[in-house]
Amino acid sequence: MSKDSNTQHRTTRQHLPTKIIVERHYVGTEKMETVFKRIAEEQVIKKVKVTVHSATSNACTETAKQRFRAG
Repeated sequence: MSKDSNTQHRTTRQHLPTKIIVERHYVGTEKMETVFKRIAEEQVIKKVKVTVHSATSNACTETAKQRFRAG
């Protein structure tokens, strides 16, 4: 940047506008958007299954402990 001789302040640069180019990408015949949605859904389903499995395992363990104490 150069200095303006009259005011002794730096002049600001004028930036050109940024151009964004959007391209559609496909995996096979499917859009990437669809593929990403499916991956996200699979991750959520996997987390739910792990949580449910963990909860049922803990419930089974508690039931077994109660039966052992009663027996």
